[in-house]
Amino acid sequence: MLKKKNRSSSSSTITTIQSLPKDLLVEIVASVASYSSNDLFNVKKSCKDLLDAGKNNYVYRRISLDKFSFIPWRRSSNTKKLALFLKHCKENQNTENLYREGLRKCLENGNTEEGLKKLDMAAKEGHKEAKYVYGMILLCSSSMEDEK
Repeated sequence: MLKKKNRSSSSSTITTIQSLPKDLLVEIVASVASYSSNDLFNVKKSCKDLLDAGKNNYVYRRISLDKFSFIPWRRSSNTKKLALFLKHCKENQNTENLYREGLRKCLENGNTEEGLKKLDMAAKEGHKEAKYVYGMILLCSSSMEDEK
C-alpha cells in the first residue's frame, strides 16, 4: 500500500501557471487566439489567470476571425456578445478586421483611399491576404495610370 504524505494546510504552493510572468501568459494566450477563436474561449474558461490574460488588448489584436462571417447574415441569441467582441477587435486594430474593413471600403464607391490605408496597415502587420490584395490593387492601379 502507498502511504499518503501529510501536507500541512497552512503551507501554500504556487501552481505552474501562477508562477509565470503575466507578459508570457498574454503571449501564450495570444498565440492560441491567432489560430482559433474557439480555442481562445476554451483557454479563458480553464483558469482565472488565463481569463485575465485573454482580456489583454494584444490578444484582441491577434485573434483569428476565420470562424466569423465577413457579413453577419443571421441574428442569433449571441448577437450583442458578438458585436461587443468584434468591437473590441476593431478598437485594438485586429489585423483580420483591418483586412476585412479595407476590402469592404475598397469595394464601396468613393472609399478606396480609406480602404487602401486599412489594407496597408494589415499588410504591414503580416496579414498574408492583405499583402496579396494590397499588392494586386497597387499593381493594377499603377498599370492603369501607365496606360493613360
